[in-house]
Amino acid sequence: EVNELDWAVALQQLIELFQDVLKKTNSKLKKQVENQLQQWMAGLPSYIKAYLPISVCES
Repeated sequence: EVNELDWAVALQQLIELFQDVLKKTNSKLKKQVENQLQQWMAGLPSYIKAYLPISVCES
């Protein structure tokens, strides 16, 4: 369970990092990265998605 928590926290921190970087980039690049991130998250298994906040999957 500790290992699961560690990767879940790391994944959340990585997504937060992406969001912070996207706030500082131009809109065309931002849209491309957001689309790629959404596609990647859509392909994740449901047990991993359960660790992600809903807002991350929608943004």
